[in-house]
Amino acid sequence: MAIFPNRRGFGYALFENVVSPVDWGMKWALEDEMPARLEQIRLLIHLFQPSVIVLQDCKAPSARCSQRVKCLIESTLTLARRMNVKVKLYSRAGIRQCFAYYGARNKDEIARAIAEVLPEFAPRVPPMRKLWMTEDHRMGMFDALSLVFTYYAKEHIRPA
Repeated sequence: MAIFPNRRGFGYALFENVVSPVDWGMKWALEDEMPARLEQIRLLIHLFQPSVIVLQDCKAPSARCSQRVKCLIESTLTLARRMNVKVKLYSRAGIRQCFAYYGARNKDEIARAIAEVLPEFAPRVPPMRKLWMTEDHRMGMFDALSLVFTYYAKEHIRPA
């Protein structure tokens, strides 16, 4: 299971293996509702009982995470360890390195690469972002999906 916090809440994606998505989506919470976000994460972990949780490495040199996102990632790490779930961390640079194989250099291109590999996500790909636009709310889910792909690529796990 991958969890990718952002300013609106967090995106998540749960896979059985690299080509078998089980559940995915976005969970929203108000900016000041850290306990509510953490409770949503705890419920997902309890419901799905993942063998590993994949998170963004917000301590990487290239990370640009807000303090609120860093706090949620740290709290999720603590929660996962308390629930005896293995945790893997990957930086944005690591994600971009993984998707370089597809020629994807930014978040929009990564979302499109994911949709090419898993066509069930194609209808959910947000339109290309213009400089003046805010990030589409669906991008959080694609951020989580990019963590799943990175996990499988870095761990060299092949489809069952």
